[in-house]
Amino acid sequence: MKKLLEEAKRLRKTQRLRQLLGRAVDRVRDALAGPEPRLQPVPVRVKRRKG
Repeated sequence: MKKLLEEAKRLRKTQRLRQLLGRAVDRVRDALAGPEPRLQPVPVRVKRRKG
């Protein structure tokens, strides 16, 4: 049971981090893609461990 809880906590944490990262990237992109030149969307690579 404890292991499951730990796992859930970790998943939530990574999810939150990913969300924050995504938001930060979006903000930077918006700031840079002001008038011109238009930026291509930057692919964000997130390393995922398959478990």
